[in-house]
Amino acid sequence: MNKELYLQELRKGLKILPQFDRDEAVEFYEEYFDEAGVENEQNVIAELGEPKILAKKILVDVVDRKYEESLAASSSENALVTVPSQPIAGDSTNAAVVAAPVVSAEQAGAQYTADGAQYAANGAQGAAVPQYQPQPQAQQQKTSSLKALWIVLAAIFALPLSPVIFALLIVACTLIFVLFVVLITFVIVGFLYLVGGFVMAICGFVAFFLNPIAAMVILGSGLVLFGLGIFFTIGSIALMRVCANGLAKCFGRIVHKKNRKNKAAQAMA
Repeated sequence: MNKELYLQELRKGLKILPQFDRDEAVEFYEEYFDEAGVENEQNVIAELGEPKILAKKILVDVVDRKYEESLAASSSENALVTVPSQPIAGDSTNAAVVAAPVVSAEQAGAQYTADGAQYAANGAQGAAVPQYQPQPQAQQQKTSSLKALWIVLAAIFALPLSPVIFALLIVACTLIFVLFVVLITFVIVGFLYLVGGFVMAICGFVAFFLNPIAAMVILGSGLVLFGLGIFFTIGSIALMRVCANGLAKCFGRIVHKKNRKNKAAQAMA
């Protein structure tokens, strides 16, 4: 396997992610390969491991990052660090607010790849493998609720889980599937009500020339069906979004805690 094939497999493993996150991760490791050099290409591949396993790690880190961003967005705190400044006369509580430094993927890649190239060249053992760290996005990209839930579920199954937890997740996913099938059924029923109400309303207008009383009954029934159709369609879609967002946050919290626990265990080892 060479660099191009490795990055191609890595991109395939990350196809579930939004394009920005996928491109950022692939560019990080592409820069690592470039810094290490062609002569160390196989050493880099051996360090990074299988692209499918690396893709799972990246997926978990991206979900972890997005969960932290959602917490920051929902709270009143912002991403600024308050640092005491020189006191101004008559004001002892003055503080200077500066933005927290953000390390770009390119800078992080250069930092890691320098060590990686040296490791490959010297053949040292036990050197740290470069780890992609998702960076906060200056501009949040919109992701649909169902897409976000699907990404979080994929990240959960990418984690090392015990058989019991895995079985519980299978049951939970089955219940989620049933829930969304029911909601989709309501959307279909609402659409049929909309069509039926529209047809009855047209028939009611036409019937005014034949029997005004019957036409009013038909028209009224059509409007009622049309209103029910709007209620079921819009209400079910809104409920699907609420459920998807809530489940994504719930499972995202699981990914966050499990990922932090795994990293702490690796640091202690």
